[in-house]
Amino acid sequence: MDALNAGLAELMRMMGKERAQQLTTEDNFQQNQARLDTTTGQQNPAPASNPMVLAKPKPFNGTRGAAVEVFVGQIGLHAITNPKCFPTNTSKVVFAVLFMKDYTATWSQPYLDKVLNREPVVFNDFLNNFRSSFFDHNCRHRAEVAFWNLCQAGTGL
Repeated sequence: MDALNAGLAELMRMMGKERAQQLTTEDNFQQNQARLDTTTGQQNPAPASNPMVLAKPKPFNGTRGAAVEVFVGQIGLHAITNPKCFPTNTSKVVFAVLFMKDYTATWSQPYLDKVLNREPVVFNDFLNNFRSSFFDHNCRHRAEVAFWNLCQAGTGL
């Protein structure tokens, strides 16, 4: 019987909590509605037209080579051409993280944690770390080795 009473008391407590949340939500709604009603008569300025429309960046999964360079270029173009959409470093980092998947999503988690904890993030630092992690820095060396191997194979040595 005590367990039943305890369960009933817990249920009543939860219902009271939900009712309080509902009342708070209704009050907020009424306040927002009143605020909207007072601004209805005011004329809103026409939004500035942005003649340049860019496609969304393709999700990036960590593939090295041209794909990573294209991804960074797309993110940079969006940040530059839409300064009103991305006024802060945080908004630019969040935009870039939105298009990361697989390993890159895991890599970006510390930056996302900083954003969620309202800690400052610097977009250029984010890009520099991204480049050092995903750009192929040994591309030239590998090309030179392949070239020398090809030259040696061609001479019959």
